[in-house]
Amino acid sequence: MYANRFSNELDNISFQLEVLGNDFQNSAICKELLSTDNYSDFSTDLIDEINNKVASVKGLNSNIADIAFVNDTLHMSSIFSEEDLNSLYISALSDQNISNSMGLNKSSIRTLSSKTYYTYCYKIYQKGSIIGCIFISLDIDNLIIDDFGNDANSTDSLESKASSFFLMDSNGNAYPLNRNSELFTDVVLAFCQNYISSPSHTDQNGNINESYTYSDHNYVISLNYSEESNCYVISSVYIAAINNYLIFAWRQIIIILIAILIFSLLLVYVLYKNMVQPINKFSGIISKMTQDSQRHLTKPIAVDGCAEVQDLTTSFSTLFAAIDELNKKIFDTTTKLYEEKIRGQATEISYFRSQINPHFLYNVLEQIKSLALSNNVPEIASIAVAMGKMYKYNAKGDPIVPFKNELEMTKAYIDIQKYRFKDKFEIIYNIPDEVLDIPVIKIILQPIIENAIQHGIEPALHNCMLYIGCNVSDDLFTIEIRDDGIGISEDQLQIIKDILNTPHYEANAYVGIYNTHARLKLQYGPEYGITIDSKENDGTVVTIKMPVNIKSQ
Repeated sequence: MYANRFSNELDNISFQLEVLGNDFQNSAICKELLSTDNYSDFSTDLIDEINNKVASVKGLNSNIADIAFVNDTLHMSSIFSEEDLNSLYISALSDQNISNSMGLNKSSIRTLSSKTYYTYCYKIYQKGSIIGCIFISLDIDNLIIDDFGNDANSTDSLESKASSFFLMDSNGNAYPLNRNSELFTDVVLAFCQNYISSPSHTDQNGNINESYTYSDHNYVISLNYSEESNCYVISSVYIAAINNYLIFAWRQIIIILIAILIFSLLLVYVLYKNMVQPINKFSGIISKMTQDSQRHLTKPIAVDGCAEVQDLTTSFSTLFAAIDELNKKIFDTTTKLYEEKIRGQATEISYFRSQINPHFLYNVLEQIKSLALSNNVPEIASIAVAMGKMYKYNAKGDPIVPFKNELEMTKAYIDIQKYRFKDKFEIIYNIPDEVLDIPVIKIILQPIIENAIQHGIEPALHNCMLYIGCNVSDDLFTIEIRDDGIGISEDQLQIIKDILNTPHYEANAYVGIYNTHARLKLQYGPEYGITIDSKENDGTVVTIKMPVNIKSQ
């Protein structure tokens, strides 16, 4: 790969030098310089022009180390002596081509004697005769990328580490192209020099073979001939080195795989110990509670594991403790309300308002919301927020509130139901602004909405619509709740109307619409309350009527 690449680079350089030689062929000052027969005839201006042109060419191509002008009289070079220039000149004249490669040559200047140059010759003609030659010498060090063939990011880096690369001209002169070349110089160069000097490097017609490959148990040697540059690019691969690199690479891969396996096993163990095992234990406790119909915890659940699992079990224990406390308080409050019922209408109203202090349950709902958010379950968090609004509304404030507060609590309840039933129903509000500040008693809409969803919308086989609208006429405030669910049969509707029209009935024997109707009558008087109308398979309409200005009781 690298040999082919550099061979192509040499061909490209030779083409560029051919173009540069043509430029000198067409240069008047070059012809004037080479056509002069006597040194004394060289003018200062001519020398300056030549030097300026050489400096200009070298400035455009940093690889050019020297441009020498040679004929029988002139020997002008900065790196070669007159004797070397004569030798190159005689050799060039023996070739019939206009241009040719002169191979690799060392400098004759003592300070540059360690430098090797690639020299290219171009003959200058005038009136059909050769008047001299131009020798363009390239610094090979500038042509070669540092550490050629050892790019660590290369896909062939393994080959490059065990390979050596040389540039060799037709005379057997060689120049190393990478650092590894020094390791194989004696063995490889001797073989290549013998091959170049033998007849086998040419075909039957005398043409030089463009490529040749030799291999044995130690080396693979490849020679690629560049006709343009008249040089060989030689690459050799030390097979034993490649085997050593492969063994080392396989050992590294095996070590890495073993390390990954050990890490994976440790990770699985940690996950099992800190998450899977505690969660299984927690799940077993829940299953045992379900099997035994257990509704409270005798002691908090203790499960080892990661912090998240421990937080989950702690929250679960706290929730059950809160539920136990809630049940106790509900029982105590219900008992007190029952004992005080006989004290009159005020006590009965107080009973219907359910004087429960659910502040602790509100805190539990906050914990549920936080737990749901931390476990990326926003729907549970939203439901907890809506329930928190409802319980906070029930627990705090006066029993008489602006209608907008009652409407806000109702919307929170509807949001919870929409989470439950997804797209089962749509809600339409028709609430004029003038009704928002009308004072009403608490919790008059939610029981009606609950009945509409549970008994009308949920059993329906189609998506339904729920409508809430308000109207003020004179001193009468009317609220209408409609649904297009399954409706109520005629017999059942008559039973409901009979109960609503009963002057007195046990309030704690009924819930929902009956309780709300009783509270309205107790608060506002017998002419107010709830009316209901329905038709089977055609929905239900519930109307609430109350005065605009509430009467004190």
